[in-house]
Amino acid sequence: AHELRTPLSNIQGYLETVKDGLLEANEVTIDTIYQQAVHLSQLVEDLRLLSLVEGGNLRLDLVDDSLPNVLNRSVEAFRARAEAAGIELSVQTPSGFPLVNMDRTRIAQVASNLLENAIQHTPRDGRVEVIMGESGSTNATVAVSDTGDGIPAQELPHLFERFHRVDPSRARSTGGAGLGLTIAKQLVEAHGGAIYAESTLGKGSRFVFEIPLRDGSA
Repeated sequence: AHELRTPLSNIQGYLETVKDGLLEANEVTIDTIYQQAVHLSQLVEDLRLLSLVEGGNLRLDLVDDSLPNVLNRSVEAFRARAEAAGIELSVQTPSGFPLVNMDRTRIAQVASNLLENAIQHTPRDGRVEVIMGESGSTNATVAVSDTGDGIPAQELPHLFERFHRVDPSRARSTGGAGLGLTIAKQLVEAHGGAIYAESTLGKGSRFVFEIPLRDGSA
């Protein structure tokens, strides 16, 4: 309720100020209100998705598909943003990789959530890297690493909890609602996989998820 109330209160406050004539309804004001509405809409959608997954009602469209293709497309979607932030973004996917039985849209969402998190916490001149490989002969492994400030060890067990933010002082409008990693975890586990994080303060973080290959073997 608190997370929903924040953007709603911001929207209401701006509209009341405009209504009272204390603030001009110019392009800047309208854009601010719009961004808060977008944030609220995304939060509602994230909560809806979490409710479906946790209730066992999310239907996955599982097909044998190319994980390298999904990852390459996900990285390209973030390339312009990374370049604008002065961050080097790269992806390494092996050729001839076995197909993975997955919901393409949901795995792309996992990758996007991890990339969003990595770019958000990587400073200018930093680096974000996506590396794909195999774990044994049964799982595909994807690692998203960054050269950010890192995460304190005591925070690692809580990273995938709802609304958890390593820095609680971050504004909700800029720091996110703290649902991206929770959603990533739920979607990976819905595929029969697992996700975890590693980090070293001052050096960066690494998020890794694994999902089964098509036949459980290469």
